[in-house]
Amino acid sequence: MDTGRATARRHPLRPARLATLFLLAGLPTAAAGAEPPTVSLRPGADLQAAVDRHPPGTRFRLEAGVHRLQSIVPKDGNRFAGAPGAVLSGARRLTAFVRRGSVWIARGQTQEGRVNAAEFCRSGFPRCARPEDLFIDDTPLLHVDHRSAVGPGRWFFDYGADEIVIGDDPTGRRVETSVTPRAFGGTASGVVIEALTIEKYAAPIQAAAVDAEFGPGWTVRNSVLRLNHGVGVNAGNGSRILGNRILDNGHAGFSGSGTDFLIAGNEIARNGYAGVDFHWEGGGGKITESDGGGVIRGNCVHDNVGAGIWADIDVHRLVIEDNLVFGNADNGITYEISYDGVIRNNRVADNGQRGQGWFWGAQILISSARGVKVYGNDIDVPAGYGNAVTVVSQDRAPYTPAVGNEIFDNSLVIRNANARVGAVTDVDADTAVVAAGNRLYGNRYRLADPGERVWFWNDAEADWNAIRAQGQEAGSVVQAELPRKTPLSCPSEMMTEGKH
Repeated sequence: MDTGRATARRHPLRPARLATLFLLAGLPTAAAGAEPPTVSLRPGADLQAAVDRHPPGTRFRLEAGVHRLQSIVPKDGNRFAGAPGAVLSGARRLTAFVRRGSVWIARGQTQEGRVNAAEFCRSGFPRCARPEDLFIDDTPLLHVDHRSAVGPGRWFFDYGADEIVIGDDPTGRRVETSVTPRAFGGTASGVVIEALTIEKYAAPIQAAAVDAEFGPGWTVRNSVLRLNHGVGVNAGNGSRILGNRILDNGHAGFSGSGTDFLIAGNEIARNGYAGVDFHWEGGGGKITESDGGGVIRGNCVHDNVGAGIWADIDVHRLVIEDNLVFGNADNGITYEISYDGVIRNNRVADNGQRGQGWFWGAQILISSARGVKVYGNDIDVPAGYGNAVTVVSQDRAPYTPAVGNEIFDNSLVIRNANARVGAVTDVDADTAVVAAGNRLYGNRYRLADPGERVWFWNDAEADWNAIRAQGQEAGSVVQAELPRKTPLSCPSEMMTEGKH
């Protein structure tokens, strides 16, 4: 895999190209020979019992309607395809309420899932680590920690009394509570899941409704994964996550580890409603502990509560390319305590509004990582917040000092004079090493004023002349003109994928 400088710069991602990338992502083709049997399953059928009755390789067609409270451990080669309108739901409908003053109570609720990472709940989200959610007409309500805090838009699970207490009149509305922790998981190989809506599973924080981590070669495609408390889908060795809409999950849209996976052509949006501290983890999705061969390509990643795309903890040779990444609360793309990443040909804009200041909240952040190449990207920093491309080196051995990173051949529009491009360390002894060990070159900048000190190098702010005097930005150019700001959105073709 070529990770060096391109001899001819590829044009930044354009929407029409983005919308079709998942078609080129290497979808598996049927083997020659007789077709395996297909079993039709209507809502109400026991899906696991059907899997147990049939041999590996059986195909299952889930008919239209809501298949509730199903959790499936497939066999090798199983395929699960949804008819139009087929939904797998981890939630139970609540229809029997008793009114007590200003609240309504549903009794007999005995579900109680695993609590994970409770110490990482943001202020105002006291029960983010409780996997049970309450939905009224597909909208999750805030889970409070006292009966007295219940009111409109707020609910309380009294686990000791087996009661759910809500502050909204349920009359004429669809009220559901998530119960089942997982839709699919296990160690089978070659499983295919397609054309399904998978929603409202009580997946704990850091766990996924569809967990492909331990089953090699799973494919999840053309599906909707939404409103699951933890993560929508977790990729593993050889996974193919293709052409899905991964929306409105509580903790994050996707997660993954292992090798040779492909996450391509998905819309990944608005994940993070549960209130997990996204500076710890959360948002669009994160890859951890990958030995190489992973590719995140051609996705539209936007408006997540947290980072858009995040590599963190011993990730090697991850390629992040051709994505449209915008409007995420924290960094657009992060490569953290990892090695030898390639971040290329992405369009990255308007990220970092809720970043923590300093050199965080960047469109692209290299955080205590080594050997990362950032090139061919189209980067737009908004007027009011965010940084451009930053290297942050901290005391996080063996990943630091952060050196060997190259930022080149990018197009950067910087509308905020306080935004930064550069490298910084909070270890004083590493200042010279970090300055000498990273490179900026061949970039194209557009600023309101070329005298702005948007660069930071060797522990000091720098304008255009000062950064070049330090040997950086060879072959780069600056233009004193800001282009017109245009709104971003996912291609319309992508927005229709996964609607069943």
